[in-house]
Amino acid sequence: MTQRLFLGVLLAGLVGSAQAQTTGPLAVEERSLSSGSSSSANAVSNDGVMLLMQQLQMQEEEVAALRGQIEELRQQLKTMQQAERDRFLDLDTRINALAATATSAAAASEATETPDQSKATNSDADRAAYTAAKDKLVSGDTQAAAVAFEKYLTDYPKGQFASYSHFWLGEVYRAMEKPQPGNAMKHFSAVVEKYPDSSKVSSAMYKLAVLEYESGDQTRAKVTLNKLIKQFPGSSEASLAKSMLEQLK
Repeated sequence: MTQRLFLGVLLAGLVGSAQAQTTGPLAVEERSLSSGSSSSANAVSNDGVMLLMQQLQMQEEEVAALRGQIEELRQQLKTMQQAERDRFLDLDTRINALAATATSAAAASEATETPDQSKATNSDADRAAYTAAKDKLVSGDTQAAAVAFEKYLTDYPKGQFASYSHFWLGEVYRAMEKPQPGNAMKHFSAVVEKYPDSSKVSSAMYKLAVLEYESGDQTRAKVTLNKLIKQFPGSSEASLAKSMLEQLK
């Protein structure tokens, strides 16, 4: 009986001591630390999420800014390309206008010069046929111009504009989409051989020499160039002939 009582008291004391440890200040401190640790972890986690969101927002803003810059550069490039095209078209238009004016002026001046032959007819039909062919040349219709000049030479073989027609035929056959150098040489040669007093002889000789060189006959080209320099020493074609001869050495 006494032993049972003693064991009961001892057991009660141990239980009380355990309860004291569980519910005492140390246990409270441990729970507090545990709670504090959990709160700190949550706080760190929330701060990390906020930081990532801020970084993401900054990156989105940078991407948006870059897209804006790219679009601005694209517009600037488009504007520059358009301006460049406009300048090219303007320059091309001016060049074509000057070329057309020069050709027209040259052809027009020829129409008022002295006829090629002393026995040439001065009929209105002669002049009208040449003028019609010349107009086709000035307009840039080389095919129609070739037909018209050939017809003029057929209708007026001794016409007052025969040498000019031969010369322009030489130019036309060179300028065609599919050049005909053989026909061009034939007409430039006709100017040189048949109309030695024509104002187109020196120019025809130089163009003939160029065609001879392009055909592979360099020796013949040199002969024509030297002949040109000898006959027309003060002409602009003579200067060109000298430069060409230097290149052929």
